[in-house]
Amino acid sequence: MNHKLLTKFVFSGMQKNKKTLIPYLLAGTMTVMIYYILQSLAYCPYIYKDGVEAFYGAQIISILLEISGQIVAVFAAVFLFYTNQFMIRARKKEMGLYGILGMSKKNITYILAAESLMNALISIVTGIMMGTFLNKLMLLILYKIINQPPVNGLFFSVEALKSTLVLFVILFAVSLIYNVASIRVGKPIALLQSDRTGEKEPKVKVPIFILGIITLTAGYKLALSAKSIGGAVNILFVSILLVVIATYCLFTAGSLFILKCMKKNPKFYYKTKNFISVSNLMFRMKHNAAGLASICVLSTGVILLLTCGFSLMMLIGKNIDDRYPTDIKVAETVSEAGKGMDDFVTMNKALQQDGIVTTDQIYRQYRNIMVTEKDGKQKIADPDTFDSDIASDIVTYLLSAADYNEYADMNLTLKDDEILIYSSGKEWKKGDNLNFMGKEYTVAGEAEYSAIRYIIDSTMSIFEREILVFPDDEQICALMAEAGQRVNPDEYEVFIGYQLEKALTEEQMETVRVLMELSGLNREAIRFKSEEMSAFYSIYGGIFFVGMFLAALFLMATVMIIYYKQMSEGYEDQKRFQILSNVGLTEKEAKESIRTQVMLLFYLPVAAAIMHMIVASSVVRLFLRMILIVDTFTFNMAIAIVSMIFLLIYTIVYKITSREYYKIVNRKD
Repeated sequence: MNHKLLTKFVFSGMQKNKKTLIPYLLAGTMTVMIYYILQSLAYCPYIYKDGVEAFYGAQIISILLEISGQIVAVFAAVFLFYTNQFMIRARKKEMGLYGILGMSKKNITYILAAESLMNALISIVTGIMMGTFLNKLMLLILYKIINQPPVNGLFFSVEALKSTLVLFVILFAVSLIYNVASIRVGKPIALLQSDRTGEKEPKVKVPIFILGIITLTAGYKLALSAKSIGGAVNILFVSILLVVIATYCLFTAGSLFILKCMKKNPKFYYKTKNFISVSNLMFRMKHNAAGLASICVLSTGVILLLTCGFSLMMLIGKNIDDRYPTDIKVAETVSEAGKGMDDFVTMNKALQQDGIVTTDQIYRQYRNIMVTEKDGKQKIADPDTFDSDIASDIVTYLLSAADYNEYADMNLTLKDDEILIYSSGKEWKKGDNLNFMGKEYTVAGEAEYSAIRYIIDSTMSIFEREILVFPDDEQICALMAEAGQRVNPDEYEVFIGYQLEKALTEEQMETVRVLMELSGLNREAIRFKSEEMSAFYSIYGGIFFVGMFLAALFLMATVMIIYYKQMSEGYEDQKRFQILSNVGLTEKEAKESIRTQVMLLFYLPVAAAIMHMIVASSVVRLFLRMILIVDTFTFNMAIAIVSMIFLLIYTIVYKITSREYYKIVNRKD
């Protein structure tokens, strides 16, 4: 058979299968585009190139872009191969017909190769072209998120082009090899009758069902057992792996178990719409279960990424305020009594000299140590081992009652065995006992947080934090000396802060630094909130940007799997509904049956995904605490909002795909 005629078969086959081919090409194009944009931005000189940062924190964003590109590469391999399976499954009957009509396997291989080549060219070329045009837009969006001024000019990355071509040429080539192998090993008659296979009623695979229950229980138990950041780091990925395994096991065996239970309920099963729906799902469960599990895992990924992303953006303002409670912040260690106050006076004079008007001036002195808690007792942590057990380590700030009274404007008197306490991880009540450095103390009350919050180093959010107020400074020195730590009684940590009437210019900031340096103060100790805010937005805005890219990719994959699942099952159920129509099934009854069939298990993946996210919320929140302070209420609100938005999108997809499913099964030709 000549190539001209075979080429006609290629275009004819693509035209006839456009309902499945067009979504496949769109999915391939979008995957190529997302990968190319991520790779292009990773090599972009407007972010980071050859060791040069375009702005503060750009190197971190570049690293995140490279990592996300690798994630997309792995995901693209799984996703494109998965969607390709739907494509070739629908084409087996057509290829079997070609074999019956006299085509050789060589001719069929030519058709498949030509189609695969065209699919690859369309997806790769279109994806790269779209990525090239959208690359600048994505860069501008990134700059907007991180509060950077827009840049002029376009950038074309040869490295990104090469890596994109290599990756997707390999992926499409592997898909072609799989397609050719699946067609060539089958006989034409078997391929022609491939849509009639699998008609035996499937049985519940008990070992898989039990494995699913065990792994889900273990995964949930691990996630719920995390009470500290150290625990979250150790168990997060293990619990995710267990839950993913459990999801596939339970959807494969558990969903079939649910359908069997439905079948055993006569009141439910022996109704027209339920009888048809449950029966059809029983026979389609082999393919349906894997699709549902994939939808559930991807939905969980979308909700997780969106929740983390929105939490980051919602909490940026709070984190900036916590880390820099004043417009100007100086944090230093002084080794002489009164040195901190001398620096405070020096700074006041320097600001006045530069004409800077302050609305509030804050001075705090304190000591801080790292303690570890075990069996309800707190002692100084071993600096060589505390990293291995973050769960029990606490950053502790020590204040005398005299300093506390001055800062909180109080007149508090404490007995020798009494303390005031504030803790970020535990609620203390008046009358509770605390064993600190081998001495028992009675909690006299909770320290006033608003007066002492300035001394807390929020960059240490990975650890629990507490503030202890002792009767006098001598007791603090004695405690630390008894614990074996040499302490200079005149050495303090000092916080100096200023609220300003108006924002400083860059020239004024540099002038302040120079004046402080001339006065003997380390210029590196001075921080300006406006500068740090820009750096903060650069880093966390970049994380949000990358997270939204991955969430968009997962969401697209979720929609495509839902679409292909509905289309595939529609074609498989078409003949059954036509037979039922011939024996008296009305169009209204067909619609009700289709609606029941689609809804019975369609919403199960998203319900399971939301349940996974709710269980994982505590461990994810602890994990986020490694990079920022996470407010529980805000994080839970982010979960609720994202879940509702995702459920809305999911419902829209359900409406569209169920309508397409009905069109297929109700078609008369």
